[in-house]
Amino acid sequence: MSVQDVHTAFTALGAVFSGVAALAAVMVARWQTTFGRRLALESMSTQAAVERGLRLETERCEAWRAFLRASDAFDDAVWRLRELDPPSRTEELRARGEALTEACSELCVLGPDTVVRHAELLGERCGRMERYAVRRAVVRSALVALERRWCPGNAERCEERCGGSDAHSCAWLAYVMLEGWGDRDDDERPDDLDYLEYLIRESGVLAGVGTPAESGVLTEEDLRQLLAVASNPVSWNLLSAEDRWLRPRTGYDEGRGAFISSVRAFLDATGGATARF
Repeated sequence: MSVQDVHTAFTALGAVFSGVAALAAVMVARWQTTFGRRLALESMSTQAAVERGLRLETERCEAWRAFLRASDAFDDAVWRLRELDPPSRTEELRARGEALTEACSELCVLGPDTVVRHAELLGERCGRMERYAVRRAVVRSALVALERRWCPGNAERCEERCGGSDAHSCAWLAYVMLEGWGDRDDDERPDDLDYLEYLIRESGVLAGVGTPAESGVLTEEDLRQLLAVASNPVSWNLLSAEDRWLRPRTGYDEGRGAFISSVRAFLDATGGATARF
């Protein structure tokens, strides 16, 4: 082989190596571009997942707070229902109940299951309160009005303090009778109901015809509703008990605390911002 042939061969071989090097450079560049894109996509996907998680947590916290506000508003309505006019009591309770149902539905969509379960339990407690809330308002408003008609100090000493006021005595007797209404014999209840109406009318607790109703004064509509409730005294102890005795028995505060604990336990387990709730 001549020197010219060797030179030609080496030149060709160099060209081949140059081509291979160029191809390798192109391959490396393409791999770097693909890897960079993949890395960028994974980073974007991770960032999007983080943002979705934060957005979901924010939506959940807002839904949890809205549910608590709705349930507290419903609970408050139950206990202040007797302060409202009789015609507006049912509507007030219905509006509060609808708001609570809507808030619970929103919460159920967002989850999680543990929190939803406690929310539903609290909603069930509110539902049990709703079943007797209006009837209770009727009875409690009558008891409070009659109690305010007692003599100052002790109704049993009315004769000593107020010259034997028949109105005060009737108010006291009606109060005692109404408070223990659930213990009366069913056969005697119709006659007792007439006597109860008589005592209430004689107590002076009813507002006069055409007279604006005042706080602590019953209207004819109040009396009509009271007699209707008394004619079917189911769960009378729930209707007549003072708030300070009945509130703990409803289990609302207990259910509310369990709901909040489930929220905080979930946020702790998932690394959420517990302080936000």
